[in-house]
Amino acid sequence: MSHPRFQDDIIYQIYPRSFKDSDGDGIGDIPGIIAKLPYLKKLGITAIWLSPVFASPMEDMGYDIADYYHIDPLFGSDEDMDELIEKAKKNGIRIIMDMVLNHTSKEHEWFKQAAKDKNSPYRDFYIWRETPNDIGATFGGSAWEYNKATDDYYFHLYAPGQPDLNWDYPPMREALYQACDYWLEKGVYGFRLDVIENIGKEVDRHIIQNGPHLHERLHELNRRTFGKYDGIAIGECWCADHDTRLLYTDPAREELSMVFLFNDWCAFHDREFGKWKCRPFNPKEYRDIIYQRQYSDPAKAWDTLFWNNHDLPRALNRYADLRYRDQAAKMMFASTLFLRGTPFIYQGDELGMVNGRFASVKDFRDIEALNHYQILQDKGMSEAEAKLSLDQTARDNARIPMRWNERKGYGFTSGQPWVDGGKDPGHSVAEEEKDPDSVLHFYRSAIALWKDGRLRDLIRDGAFAPDYLEREEWIAYSRILGGKKLRVIANFSNHVYPLPTIDGPVLLHNYQDESPDFRPYEIYVFLNE
Repeated sequence: MSHPRFQDDIIYQIYPRSFKDSDGDGIGDIPGIIAKLPYLKKLGITAIWLSPVFASPMEDMGYDIADYYHIDPLFGSDEDMDELIEKAKKNGIRIIMDMVLNHTSKEHEWFKQAAKDKNSPYRDFYIWRETPNDIGATFGGSAWEYNKATDDYYFHLYAPGQPDLNWDYPPMREALYQACDYWLEKGVYGFRLDVIENIGKEVDRHIIQNGPHLHERLHELNRRTFGKYDGIAIGECWCADHDTRLLYTDPAREELSMVFLFNDWCAFHDREFGKWKCRPFNPKEYRDIIYQRQYSDPAKAWDTLFWNNHDLPRALNRYADLRYRDQAAKMMFASTLFLRGTPFIYQGDELGMVNGRFASVKDFRDIEALNHYQILQDKGMSEAEAKLSLDQTARDNARIPMRWNERKGYGFTSGQPWVDGGKDPGHSVAEEEKDPDSVLHFYRSAIALWKDGRLRDLIRDGAFAPDYLEREEWIAYSRILGGKKLRVIANFSNHVYPLPTIDGPVLLHNYQDESPDFRPYEIYVFLNE
């Protein structure tokens, strides 16, 4: 049976600003990524998802693209990008670019022309109204910004510097397809599609996500771009769930390869303050959500398996007792690794990285966090409570520099890091390389097991069956195919239980010793034949 190649991928997300700086300016860059390709090859990943490196004024850290065809000098040159694509390929690694098709930067030439002349051929590339309605922007304030030159308003769902594109206008769509094809022709594997569920918006009807023309536009995008190249396309879909994602992922519909769902993460948001204040984590509630995805028709659904990304605070802080940090980091990765889907690793996951430590609000860099510091106070939080909220939930927590060693600059830079999260002794690549019981070594072992040819069909195609549902703090399941059963049993708590029956050879275990107890955050992966 043939399979789409993405079903055998394990993907590593790099946030370029914070991965590796090659020139000492405190900002990570493409030459730095090239230098670390041997590290990534040794880890075992097959593809890199690269957060945006396009030319940008960086109002939203690159998610405001000013030129789809060129690399921002902060990250290197166009030639550096060509070199990364080629050298990654030689290391058995493909490059996935982060493509923002919902909006551009206001510094994009299209918008600059549209904003100064109502008769510009680019005018209808964007959304304009003489009178704004009451739609609010995600980063705070109105979603409409006044443009003095034309005496009207443009729509921006995010920052004022990120005007939304008008997907109703065919020439605009054609221009985006040409940009996508440019990179596919250069050899990139495909795209992670930022906030792609918004491209069917109808602002006059107050419809943003899941508009009536969304899926026909995704189908057209597929057939005009990545679908021609057997490329990968991963949609960021905050409003999709285990059922509605099938509209995106059913191969017969020719839309996307897979989508990122966030209903597990959003399940623990506070009703009043949303993501800025978390209610207590419940392992059963989390488990039930991820199991529900596994029950979907396997012919129509392929999951994304991830704990972290550039938009989320570190999962260890949110879900685990950090007294058991290393065991929890290992358990969380392995507990979902063997589900049906493509695993994603966010840079530093393999070290057990946790949230940064920010002494002052002035140390944060993210536009969303800085805007919401005041919004949270307007909603009733004190200054101290609002600062604590940022400490726990801000996106900067995931964007602190990669810890390559424990010297000044963390081995990330010889200069001053663009953002700093404080020291974190013992959780750098240099230190973990020396410790055979480290999170890094466990990740390498787990990935090697996942890629093992003797298990590949079982992990990719095996049926899913939950186990020990009566144990509300456990993640336990079997993958079953052709008389083989791969079993995963994980204790997602700081409690001790009687050890369950382990009736087969153990393939993966996150404690160095054996015990008659099932200890905090302990996991066993074993095989029945």
